[in-house]
Amino acid sequence: MTQIPAEARMSPESELAAVVAEALELADAQLVINKSFAPFVFMLDADGTIHRGEVPKEIQGTMPPDPLLAVKLTIDLFSGHAENLLAMVAVLDPQAGKNEDSLHLWAEHRSGISQIIRVDFTRKKFLKHPSLGDPRVEAQEPHVWAGGAAPAADEWWHEGLSEQAIQDVFDLVGAAVPFAQDQLGKNGSLAPYGLTTDLTGEIGHHMAYQEPDEDDEIDSAESVLMMTEGFRQKLESLRGTCVISDVRLTPSNGEGVGLDALRLHIEHTEGLSMLLLKPYEIDEQSRAVAFGETAVIPTPAQVWSE
Repeated sequence: MTQIPAEARMSPESELAAVVAEALELADAQLVINKSFAPFVFMLDADGTIHRGEVPKEIQGTMPPDPLLAVKLTIDLFSGHAENLLAMVAVLDPQAGKNEDSLHLWAEHRSGISQIIRVDFTRKKFLKHPSLGDPRVEAQEPHVWAGGAAPAADEWWHEGLSEQAIQDVFDLVGAAVPFAQDQLGKNGSLAPYGLTTDLTGEIGHHMAYQEPDEDDEIDSAESVLMMTEGFRQKLESLRGTCVISDVRLTPSNGEGVGLDALRLHIEHTEGLSMLLLKPYEIDEQSRAVAFGETAVIPTPAQVWSE
C-alpha cells in the first residue's frame, strides 16, 4: 500500500494522475525484472491510500485479445470495491514477448474522469530499463462509475441473451453452488461435477467415473474433459451446461498466498461461454464454507465449439 501526499489530492485530476504514476512505476519495475507482468489494478480509497490487486494466473489466459476490452475486464474484477473508492487504474501488457509493445491503462475517477492511456515502450533483453514513450490519453465514457455508481462485475454476460437463457444460467448456478458448498464442507474438496439444462428446462446431474490411481486419486482434468465430451454428444437435447471443479488460484509471480476456488465453466446454446471463479475458505472447526467475491470471465466454448 502507498499513501499519496496531500499535494497530490488537490483535485480529482491530480488524484488520478498520482495513481497512474504509481501504476506506471510498478509496470516499469516488473518489465525490468520479468520482461512482462500480470494485469493489475491500483485502487485509491478515501484516505488517500493506494491498494493493489493482481489478476490470478488462471484468469489471465481467458482474457480476450482486444486490449481495450481486456483492460476493462481487468478492472471489472475489482469493481465490487468501487463503492468505497475514489479512483481505479488497470494496467495491461497485452502482447508480452514482442520487441515493440504498448501498455494499456484504464484510468477512472469517481468524479467522472474516464480515460484510456497507451504508453509505447521498447522491450530489449539487455536493457536495464524499458524505454517508455509519452502517454497517449483518450477520454472515454465512464465504465466503473457509469451513471454515478459502480456496475456489478458480472453485468456483461447477459447481453444478447434471451430471458430464458438468463434463467437457465441462474438455474445452473443455483444448483451447482449449494451442491459444491455441501461437498466442500463434508469432504474438504470437490470432485469435478457437471450439470445440464435440457430443452424443457430440467436440470440434470452428471459425473465422470474413473478408476482411482494407486494413491486413490482421480485425474480432475481428465474428468472435466470426459464430461465436456459427453455433453458434446447431446447438444441437440441441451440448452445449457455447467462443469464445476475445485482449483487453486496462485499469483503469477509465485509470491503471496494462493486461494482455493470453485471453477464453474458455463455454456449456453445461445452463444454464452464464461467462467465463474469463486474463492472459498473452510472453517476448521465448524466446516462452514465462506465464499469470496466471484470473478466472471469470458472464455472459449468447449461444448458448443466449432
